[in-house]
Amino acid sequence: MDNKFHNDFVKEMYARYIAKRPKSEKLFREAQQFLPGGDTRHITFFKPFSPFMERGEGFRLYDVDGYHYIDFMNNMNSLIHGHAHPKVVEAVIEQVKRGSIFGFPAESQYKLAEEICNRLPSAERVRFSNSGTEATLTAIRLARAIRKRYKVVKIEGGYHGTYDLAEISINPPLEKTGRVERPNSVPEDDSVPPNVLTDCVIIPFNNSEVAERVISEQHDSLAAVIVEPLLNSAGLILPEIGFLRTLREACSKYKVLLIFDEVMSFRLSIGGAQEIFGVVPDLTALGKIIGGGYPVGAVAGREEFMDHFSPLRPKYLSHSGTFNGNPVTMVAGLVTLQELTFSEMNRINQFGEKVRADLRKITEEVGLRCQVTGTGSVGQIHFTNREIRDWRSASTARMDMRAILHILLLEKGILVGQRCFFNISTPMREEEINEMTAAMKACLFEMKPYIEETAPELISR
Repeated sequence: MDNKFHNDFVKEMYARYIAKRPKSEKLFREAQQFLPGGDTRHITFFKPFSPFMERGEGFRLYDVDGYHYIDFMNNMNSLIHGHAHPKVVEAVIEQVKRGSIFGFPAESQYKLAEEICNRLPSAERVRFSNSGTEATLTAIRLARAIRKRYKVVKIEGGYHGTYDLAEISINPPLEKTGRVERPNSVPEDDSVPPNVLTDCVIIPFNNSEVAERVISEQHDSLAAVIVEPLLNSAGLILPEIGFLRTLREACSKYKVLLIFDEVMSFRLSIGGAQEIFGVVPDLTALGKIIGGGYPVGAVAGREEFMDHFSPLRPKYLSHSGTFNGNPVTMVAGLVTLQELTFSEMNRINQFGEKVRADLRKITEEVGLRCQVTGTGSVGQIHFTNREIRDWRSASTARMDMRAILHILLLEKGILVGQRCFFNISTPMREEEINEMTAAMKACLFEMKPYIEETAPELISR
């Protein structure tokens, strides 16, 4: 085979996709007149264009061209009960009838905070904001105020939102990352001021030796260490035994605050990833599922730390926001967590285990060397023959193959994230799980000639 084959394969795939979606294409072109690139979130953009959605119900999304999809993306892990959950809808409608926000406290604020404190090992007090980005930013502000130090240790490949300190070494090119023993701080784009780089100290995931050494060397200038206990955007990578414990022990030794970013991983158990891995941070950033489908963020932590926000203190850390703790989000989040019982969480986690196990069998059957990562109700497939344990190994995965698989699955009515991650929502049954894995198998067989030509090292037979 020659290059013409794989070029024709991709062109035909895109042509088929475009031909079936004239309404979405038209809306995409119109949207570009008012929105840069035709959308307002980079994470939802892909070529040739994203389908425009009309409505969602349960585990399904319906687009403007009449196609429906089983939604394994769930707005980037945030809709654990799927779309338009009846009890969430009812609570929201009743609240909107009474008023959406008042400029004063409401009972629903502390009720949701109470629910979080009852679940999360690290939570004694909670402070609400409007996004996961705000949550991690606020947690770092709090750590700096407490420590009166300003540097932060961050994981290479870790994502904590969109602000200067967080937009460093998220997707760094390997040629710029430096030695794994002392990774470079690589700005995500030209918006990051050079002076910010010195305040962000990068360490690799799953390398206890480097983590302990860096924290020891830098502790006099460190405010915090921030980490996703399950490294999400780098590829749903599990922490190896001892890594999180090393961070905890080093932070405790030097009185540096340990921040867990559980914006995504809180869905994994009643007490989040910190309960699963048995490591309790000082502060936890939350978002996604705690808002029930509405904008939300939160910082939770021990009373002695969180009390710095209290205006009852003579000197306190200012934290406001026009829509912080708005009642619509609060009631939606409260109902969501109340409906997220241990049995429901266990059921979708078992579905996740089944999908990951099935995908490993499928790749073997198709004759591919791929990696499947994740835990509980989340997972991801990686087109690389390398074991994945950190950003550097995950970055060897073929991006072109992710893009192809994503489109092919869409054509079969299966919606996953663009990087080929999936998550399970509570409306799903075994029927939907089996439909997803059957579609995955068919797509991988369809892709195999392309993979044979462009990446023969991924072919096992």
